[in-house]
Order: sequence, then C-alpha cells, then structure tokens
Amino acid sequence: MVDQKEDNFQISKSIFVGYSTKIFSECYEGIKEIGSGSYGRVYRVKNKTTGDIRACKQLTKGKIANAEKFKLEIDLMIQMDHPNIIKLYEVFEDNRYVYLIMEECVGGELFDRIITRIQAKNIFSEKEAAHFFEQMVSAVNYCHSQKICHRDLKPENLLLFNTKDDSPLKVIDFGLSKIFQEKGIIIYLFRSQNDN
Repeated sequence: MVDQKEDNFQISKSIFVGYSTKIFSECYEGIKEIGSGSYGRVYRVKNKTTGDIRACKQLTKGKIANAEKFKLEIDLMIQMDHPNIIKLYEVFEDNRYVYLIMEECVGGELFDRIITRIQAKNIFSEKEAAHFFEQMVSAVNYCHSQKICHRDLKPENLLLFNTKDDSPLKVIDFGLSKIFQEKGIIIYLFRSQNDN
C-alpha cells in the first residue's frame, strides 16, 4: 500500500542523520491511505511486531524544499512529550522517501469540526471552546518551557484525537517553529514569519 518503488530520483547519501537504520516495510504494513497533499501521503499503518496502529506521513525527499528546516522540525518533534502535542514515534528513510510514524488522530482538524458545527447551527458553547483552548494553551506553555515557539497556531494545525465532542486536542505542524533565547523572546515572538 505504501509506495516504496524506486525511480530515476536517487539521493546517493542520506541528507537526514540519526534516523532508523531499519527498513520501513519490514516494520510496518500499510492498511489504507487516509490523506494526501503536495507534501506526500498519509497512511494508516500497522506495526508488524506490536500490532499498534499508527499514522505514517510519507514524504517525497525531492519535494522537501529545505532539508535543514525539515530536520529541525523532526528534531523538535522527537524531543517533545506532551499529551496535546502529536507524538512522533519513529522516522524511517530510504532513497526516495522519509516516513514519519505518528500517533493516529481520527477526529480530523479542529477547523473542520468548527465548520461542521456552524453548518449544523450548533456552534460551540463557551465551555466546549474553553475545553479546546485550555489544551492548546497547555501545549504552547510546554513548547515555551522547552524554548520552542510554534509560530503557526491555527485550527487547521490542531487535530482531534477521536470523534467525540470532548476529544483531546493535538498540536501539529512544527514546520515554522523556532528555538528562542530568553533575552530575545519578546522581540522574537513579534517578528514577521518572513524573518529567518
């Protein structure tokens, strides 16, 4: 199910250091594709040893615009451990793809949940909104305690772990994140996202 075929695109040397030396297809089997975009595809996969179900984000190396920024994003995700931040379990790499094995969130984006509720004329109550806001702020507080600034918080980057109304929230997409220094935090947080 997860496409591992080789084609004319080859990278002779790994551009990503410190990833698993195991072969993805020996550890996981694809169950079904659950999403796709310009970045690659997302699959539901099963660990062949433990039977655990995970999400696998399969990224085409040739479409990764900035390998250094991507590596930073992965390093940040690996070090974080908070119940409201998506958990990255493993990273695999072959000649063509990088595979990110993450916890599966079946509730979709908070953005989609908001739209669905508006269309049903059943907007979130203050209590429901506070439930999600508290989780997001908890994740942000944790990030800041680790000197990480997310810089792209929006409903599209907040996944719901399950389909229940009181689902746990998971912050995703650390692609614009930066590590900050204490003395420069105030200035840094108000810089334009175009500043590097």
